[in-house]
Amino acid sequence: MSLSAALNTAVIGLQTLQSQTRIAAGNVSNAQNPEYTRKLATLTTPVAEGLPQSALISSVTRAVAPEIQQDFYSSNADYGRLQMQLGYSKELAEALDATNTTGDQPTILAMMTRFEDAWKQLEATPENNDFKSLVVQRGNELATEIRRLNGLQSELQNRAQQNIQTDIEAINNATSKIAELNRKIASLAAAGTPVGDLEDMRDAEIKRLSDKVGIRTLENDRGEVFVYTTGGVQLVGTTAQKFEYVEIANPPTHPQAGIYLEGSSTDVTGGFLNGSTRASLNYLDVTPTALASSDPNVGALAKFFNQLDAFAANLVDVVNNAYGGPFFDYTAPVGTPPDEAGLITVESSITLDPSTLDANVAGAVQQAMRNTTMTNAQVNRAGDPNGLVVANVNIFGVANGILSYQARSTADNELQRDSAERLQHTLDQKYRNITGVNIDDELAQLQLLQNNYAALANVMNTITQMFDTLVNIGR
Repeated sequence: MSLSAALNTAVIGLQTLQSQTRIAAGNVSNAQNPEYTRKLATLTTPVAEGLPQSALISSVTRAVAPEIQQDFYSSNADYGRLQMQLGYSKELAEALDATNTTGDQPTILAMMTRFEDAWKQLEATPENNDFKSLVVQRGNELATEIRRLNGLQSELQNRAQQNIQTDIEAINNATSKIAELNRKIASLAAAGTPVGDLEDMRDAEIKRLSDKVGIRTLENDRGEVFVYTTGGVQLVGTTAQKFEYVEIANPPTHPQAGIYLEGSSTDVTGGFLNGSTRASLNYLDVTPTALASSDPNVGALAKFFNQLDAFAANLVDVVNNAYGGPFFDYTAPVGTPPDEAGLITVESSITLDPSTLDANVAGAVQQAMRNTTMTNAQVNRAGDPNGLVVANVNIFGVANGILSYQARSTADNELQRDSAERLQHTLDQKYRNITGVNIDDELAQLQLLQNNYAALANVMNTITQMFDTLVNIGR
């Protein structure tokens, strides 16, 4: 090999080492970035005139673990769904005071107990008008609390619908970014330009997407990633799909509430099988199938108000039958879930003049609240399922059944959410261990590159000295 060829080989080698050093330094600087994957230089050694030349970087790729990544997307969708479910079940349980940890009775039970105690006092002193007024006061307090709970329907429904709207906006935003990154990656990859950082950005968007809806991904030979829901709805193909959430049916364009392709009548709700979006859809579901489901998270809002309706209607039946006439007035709710017409009040004439209260039946009313038992058919009024399976219980038992149902649903959701969070964390850590940056390995690589750089520098220095010697000989 000539001196000029040797010098050229050394220069190319230094350039390769410089590029490798830049890649390793980039890895080190991004070691704490959770959205960064380790970049790897692939070397090739060309041959000229039968002799190996200095190594060149043929490509810069990134560390990948597609199987673990897909498992993570699945676990992230589970976590997103369970986290949202837990939020909804907590909301319902807290409305009922079903999960209080103070040791006091939940609000509705405490009011029923005070109402029952007022009847006891009146039974002991039937001629006392103050005790009659107390019965009416306690009855009004109990009725007001039931009306307050019934009045939460619109607020809870609107909040869940807003959650879906927010999720759909996030999905549309992510799919647009993924499609744009697909175009950039395909173009740069075709030109031989490293695209690892862009692929990291795309993975970050896909990860955010997987929290909202269960997904699976496919990559083509151009480096583009197509994204589908686990229910088969395409989110990203050659372009990004756009979606909209319709809260109210609008035939013929939107024959039912749900998720549609933007600007079309194509209902894709059934394709959103997981993630936080599915949790909200389940929560709002009012179909007969949802109400008959044994899963408390499916049709949860409708079941909640059906339970309240059943409790109010049975309370009215028990008290009025024992009283021998209307103590409570009750307007049955309309619709599924019931609207806010389901009202309970103390009969107006009694409220206006508590002295007209019939004290002679005070004991009968109090005893009826403790002794009147109801069948499961009575608890599920008019055959409308509400998730409660209780029988041979008094009105306190119905109230306890509702409280237990909501508290148990919250506890189960929290347990499942915690389990999903642990799995999500485990898979994320496993993925990071394979694709993330190990500082010790990168520093060892930098040390090796530094030694190689020094060796090549010595080669160049030796060749320079040989050139100088030859020049001096020529003189």
